[in-house]
Amino acid sequence: MMLRSRNSSNVNIINNQKPGEVKRGKKQSIVAGEDPLEPKAKRPAFADLSRAISNVVIDSSKKLHLTKDSRRNGRRSKTQSENSLPSITESSDSEELKPAVEPDPCPAYDYDAESGPDIANVSEFAFDIFRYYKSREKQFHTPDYLSQHPNLSKQTRAVLADWMVEIQETFELNHETLYMSVKIVDMYLSKTKGVVKDDLQLLASAAIFIACKFEERSPPLIDDFMYVCEEMFNREQMIRMEMKVLDTINYDIGFPLSYRNVRRYARVTKTDMPKLTLARYILETSLMFYEFIGVSESLMAAAAILLALKMHDKETTWTPILQKYSGYKAEDVEPLMWELNHMLHKRRVMYDRLETVFSKYSHEVFFSVAAVPLLPDVYTLERPVQAPPSSSPK
Repeated sequence: MMLRSRNSSNVNIINNQKPGEVKRGKKQSIVAGEDPLEPKAKRPAFADLSRAISNVVIDSSKKLHLTKDSRRNGRRSKTQSENSLPSITESSDSEELKPAVEPDPCPAYDYDAESGPDIANVSEFAFDIFRYYKSREKQFHTPDYLSQHPNLSKQTRAVLADWMVEIQETFELNHETLYMSVKIVDMYLSKTKGVVKDDLQLLASAAIFIACKFEERSPPLIDDFMYVCEEMFNREQMIRMEMKVLDTINYDIGFPLSYRNVRRYARVTKTDMPKLTLARYILETSLMFYEFIGVSESLMAAAAILLALKMHDKETTWTPILQKYSGYKAEDVEPLMWELNHMLHKRRVMYDRLETVFSKYSHEVFFSVAAVPLLPDVYTLERPVQAPPSSSPK
């Protein structure tokens, strides 16, 4: 599909100059101090602040006093200062919130220490970065929202997610952009009511556009979205929807994403690319299933990597290394892993016409991981897909 050029006349502002012609303005030089219109230098603010507080004395009792000179000059008295300034109390060490420290399940292994020379891994902070993301998952938890939108259904959302994967492929966007845009759609729908089907494509386009600005070096233009959507909306509608979405989700789009976590787990376990790609296929398929919208992102990644490893070797178990870097034990991960395996079986029945993800990962570029045989389903095919009760962010 051919997209409109960034430099085409129907996208950018029209330039009236001739091809190859460069308009140059006359160079002007002004000597400082000679031009009467030149603004005069202002007094440095720091110097003013220093003079203003030069007569303030702070004693050991943390109270503010003024010298005789200041009182003689009509400035605030000691009593006025004490009443006008808020008191500051220092919290004791016992009041500080400290994270619970669990025993290291694998103290002999430190992936970040091994990758220390590679500055791209920010090994000194990597462990804390992912622990911080995990702590923010509850803040971005998506509750069940379909009851707020009578015109929408699980099937409708699955079709929308499948289309968003197609757009990600068309524009050659990063996978983080895809996961973020789906999360933006879910967050928006969980905070609104009465969205109709006709607005979903505009909503998804705005969500992808927002995610592109966050993740991409060169995001697509609004005209590109209008083109692939066959002019179903105009530029003004797109901009209004973008503003509405950001305002609804309070401009906070620093979501923890399962895609980042699964890459981290693959690195610390030194998992090869075909197995990591299989885990990504599992995660990307789960984007179509409404049942997993409220599941912890880090737990989804853990279950996906374990399922991918088991699909290559049924004897694979949850290791101390995975427990160390994910924070989950085997009993936390395995129930969700079997649900994801059940999901792969159900996709062939529930969403047999939604083939974008399956076709994408059937290509040799992605090691044809969609063709890897599934594990036997521990549930009956009639049983619906459902997230384990304990899979929500803690």
